[in-house]
Amino acid sequence: MDRLNIVVICLDTFRADIVGPSQKLSSVATPALDGLAAESVRFNRCFTEPGQTIQVRNGCFTGRRGFPYAYGYYGWHEIPDEYPTIAEILLEQGYATGLIADTPHLFKPNMNQHRGFMTWEHIRGAGGDGWRTGSWDLIRELFKDYFGAYEPSVPEASATSLEGESAFLQHLHNARDRREEADWPGAQVFASARRWLRDNAENAPFFLWIDCFEPHEVFDPPLAYVRRYNSTWDGPIYQQPRHILHPSFSSDMQGADLDVSSADFIDYYTSCYKGEVTFTDAQIGMLLDELGQLKLRDDTVIIFFTDHGTELADHTGWGKRNTELHPFNTQQNLTIRHPDARFRDLDVDAWVQNYDLGPTILDLAGLSEAPATMNGQSAWSLATGERESLRSYVTTAWAGRVSVRDARWVYATGWDFEDPNPELYDLRKDPDERHNVHDSHPEIVGDRRSRIEELLGTPIPQPYSQDRFGPTVGGLRKPLYATSYTPVFYGARQDWDNPRALPEQGATGTQ
Repeated sequence: MDRLNIVVICLDTFRADIVGPSQKLSSVATPALDGLAAESVRFNRCFTEPGQTIQVRNGCFTGRRGFPYAYGYYGWHEIPDEYPTIAEILLEQGYATGLIADTPHLFKPNMNQHRGFMTWEHIRGAGGDGWRTGSWDLIRELFKDYFGAYEPSVPEASATSLEGESAFLQHLHNARDRREEADWPGAQVFASARRWLRDNAENAPFFLWIDCFEPHEVFDPPLAYVRRYNSTWDGPIYQQPRHILHPSFSSDMQGADLDVSSADFIDYYTSCYKGEVTFTDAQIGMLLDELGQLKLRDDTVIIFFTDHGTELADHTGWGKRNTELHPFNTQQNLTIRHPDARFRDLDVDAWVQNYDLGPTILDLAGLSEAPATMNGQSAWSLATGERESLRSYVTTAWAGRVSVRDARWVYATGWDFEDPNPELYDLRKDPDERHNVHDSHPEIVGDRRSRIEELLGTPIPQPYSQDRFGPTVGGLRKPLYATSYTPVFYGARQDWDNPRALPEQGATGTQ
């Protein structure tokens, strides 16, 4: 067989309990992904290694672990120069390489995740992408659609509140002219990917990485998709303000406790997520149809991958929090559809992590050895039967906490601070991970803690230095690496009664 084309569909915040039968969220309509999974090798124990957007992609692209963090703010950084990327390697092997993405973090200042891609396209406007701006008057009516009579107050002094509120105002500027489904960034990503495939159908072999920010917060697909799951909500169209702008919520980064959530709101908010999932699946369906029409399915590997999930009132709240290192946050989708029919409808239950994806892609491209810089391993060797396992357990780091997971136990604790609430769950007796038995099994705790210390090369807790960011760490300096400049702008203009008011001359706001 000639060298295979490789197409990766990477989604953000897409839970691993949706696609396929007998899942917790199998009722969510995903016909395209269900059909793809049925024809694929399904890696059922794939877990994120460093838990967030950039960290996951860096691991995929370099085939390297992201934890212990070595280059700055808990892994929110560019790809270090010394590590080759899979796109660079495939390009040198004669592959046409392309990246199409609306994931805004990939294109922040100082980021370089497009290394090795002959063509790369940034679809603008997803989430808090710093794409459009303007006065409050331009989004006042749209804000009412989201939040009714509520109007934003002066953000609280904390960077968390300021970042959450200002990022959402950025989102509204980005969304203010959306009318048709094709106006949504997620739809534009897959429309551009279809065009790229048409342009390169005769340019084989090719490697296309499609990175779609859906269904990341804010959950606001075209409203018809929400109504498929909830047609009774009579509140503001999307979310109530106390959940989006609450200082402990900060958009998607801190979560929010359920004690402020009504049953009606919980149902509606999860319906917004489900609608966004179904909307995204519809875009994927058109892409798969395009591959068929171009007669590419017989010589193209199609990989479906997701970076992490999100909590939807499963335990205590919403969003992604490192206090909730449970599968609804940390488990990933990984399915590989191979043209060879021998690899259809297979399940692999060995442990896999995101940094294995780089070596896996190189293996599928026919490269016999991955570079020495890669410490991931090819998961495809599990499908072929060449190997039975890659490891006996997985670790997942998420900012200052880390978990160790095997078939029997999952242990989670802080690694750079003295954690007041370390956790241990017995998966045989407690598969939903609700009953913390940390104090009842000191021997298991000691063993798992030693595994973390061996990985770090030091006892824990081990304070973590943020020196590369200078004197200020957080919402006002971190945008170079992870977030948006909008907190700086809205931090300067906190007088909502006089939105044109400027800070005193000479004030910097970042010292």
